[in-house]
Amino acid sequence: MAVRSDRGTGRRLPEAVGLARAAIGIAHMVAPTRANELLAGTDAATPTTRAAARTFGIREIYIGGGLFAATSYAPRVVRTLLRVGVAVDVWDTAAFALTADLPRRTRVAGCLIAGGFVVAGIAAETQLDR
Repeated sequence: MAVRSDRGTGRRLPEAVGLARAAIGIAHMVAPTRANELLAGTDAATPTTRAAARTFGIREIYIGGGLFAATSYAPRVVRTLLRVGVAVDVWDTAAFALTADLPRRTRVAGCLIAGGFVVAGIAAETQLDR
């Protein structure tokens, strides 16, 4: 039996964050080179980068898919999943910002993407309280 939240509007942003994470994850699992070109540039096609992209992909599918499903079937865990996503994205942002010798394009894109998901996750959590 599905557990539905009576806060329909409070689910929209968490659902969107979950779907976006899951879609990014699926792209990295199915087409790791293509999905990783922005961050990895010409290195996107190397076996190591493709393998790393797939491990990233499954993480995003797990967090995003779980978050999306929870908005309808387990609303009590939505906040926890949003916080897990924010924690992961803060770590990713720091990794892109602090890793030595990253190309500028990779550093900027990585910080913007991961940082954007930090902001989205926090915004989604605040929407839960409305």
